Amino acid sequence: MIKESRLQEILGRFGDSNILVIGDFYLDAYWMIDKTLSTLSLETPWHTSPVVDQHYSPGAAGTVTNNLNALEVGSVYVVGVIGEDGFGTTLVNRLNENGCITDFMIGSSDRVTPTYLKPIHRGYENVAVESSRFDIENLVPSSCDLEDQVIENLNACVPLVDGVIVGDQMPHDNLGVVTDRVREEICRLATELPEKVFYADSRTRIGQYKNLIIKPNRFEAKRAIEPEWTGEDVAVDEVKEIGKTLLSRTGQSLFITVGDNGIVVFDSASTDTTGTLLAGDITADVTTNSLHVTASNSLYANGVMKRFVLGTSFQTANGAMNAYFEHTPAEFDYSIDDTITVNWTVSVT
Repeated sequence: MIKESRLQEILGRFGDSNILVIGDFYLDAYWMIDKTLSTLSLETPWHTSPVVDQHYSPGAAGTVTNNLNALEVGSVYVVGVIGEDGFGTTLVNRLNENGCITDFMIGSSDRVTPTYLKPIHRGYENVAVESSRFDIENLVPSSCDLEDQVIENLNACVPLVDGVIVGDQMPHDNLGVVTDRVREEICRLATELPEKVFYADSRTRIGQYKNLIIKPNRFEAKRAIEPEWTGEDVAVDEVKEIGKTLLSRTGQSLFITVGDNGIVVFDSASTDTTGTLLAGDITADVTTNSLHVTASNSLYANGVMKRFVLGTSFQTANGAMNAYFEHTPAEFDYSIDDTITVNWTVSVT
């Protein structure tokens, strides 16, 4: 368990960090309705719902900015799309009030500002009950021009920050800010800029993110590898196997939340099989004290490799031992079932 002193040390660094949040910014609208003031409408056979108070807060990707500002992160930049409507103005105002830098937000007359309207009813006993939510969302895909603007603002903002958080909230493909093209660009930047932290959270497309940290819950993780799955629960032991599969795709640390059981963490640089990106035969040459590794990258699809981890076990006079070797080669392209030979020189005593 982490010590309090170590936790305080980590928290103390937040003020020196600049973070970009890109994705679906929603406005959470809370309308307080006093039913004791309700009257029968003259035009319809329904009683009115008098709104006596309103509260607005950034939601979805905006919730991430709320948390970052509560942690006193140095600067929080935002890239998203809003409509040219009253809700959009309110959302940007709330982001500004929270200290966010909204220079890279995009307003479009072709889009609506995603909004969750949450009516909260009160009666004679002052008991508050939230009724069915009203959702305002975009129902058609973004235009290519709008995607270009998002990608342009993303690239303009990334050099200014230390990390990027992706809030991919919209459940339907290509109706939100993080379209296929935008996601591809995010993954490209994550590959080309390993010194920056890229992190993504997505309800329905978490399995499509490559070369960056992801944080699904156990159900999202399960559907990422089995899209047609309709079960009710995922056991922790199964989560561990799912995590290994997802880790082989992302090549970065992975966090899967498991409800009351906490979070299962998969570290791409850990010294166990979850970090193995290549698997193959290893033989020792006693005359040269070298380990010769011939490995097939069948775990990966076609792409670019920047690092890999090899693991093996061997017998010594003191019993069996495990050895793990991590190597960061020059970037190279590869295809499925390419054979890669690696020579490791070790000292034998």
